[in-house]
Amino acid sequence: MSIKKHKDIERLIARFLDGDTTNAEEQRLYSYFAGRHVARRLLKYKPMFCWYAAGMAGPLPNAMAAQAARPRLVPLWAKAAACAAAAVLIVAGATVAYLRHACTERLYATYEGSYIVRGGKKLTDIKAIMPELRRIEREAGAMAERHKGISSMDPREIFKMMENANKQYDNGPTI
Repeated sequence: MSIKKHKDIERLIARFLDGDTTNAEEQRLYSYFAGRHVARRLLKYKPMFCWYAAGMAGPLPNAMAAQAARPRLVPLWAKAAACAAAAVLIVAGATVAYLRHACTERLYATYEGSYIVRGGKKLTDIKAIMPELRRIEREAGAMAERHKGISSMDPREIFKMMENANKQYDNGPTI
């Protein structure tokens, strides 16, 4: 249905509500609202005009109840806002995942070439030995706290201290 026809119907509705329509114009309104192609903005008038067309039998239908029965559509701006929020969450999640991965890769690069010897075998898989490396790092930090002058010590003395600490706490060898 054309926009011009909808505008004409709106004009007729205004005249109808003012009591200025002819019988022919009222019949035109009744047939318009009895049809299937009623403009969405004019649907609120449909129950009233159908009631008039039916000879005003029964109580006047409540226009608000007729509108409430219609399913409410989500406005386009709300859909756009939801899509934008989802996109922001996806980008933020991907950024956090990338930064964690980069941090882990930097950590592994720091320990590149590290190894431990267990049962006479040299273990070089960085992911497998990382817990041991972290334990050693914690122990070295704790030892540094206990021995503030450790920075001036010879590395062999430091490893000897760590070996003694491992024996004392029943840990495996340091190197």
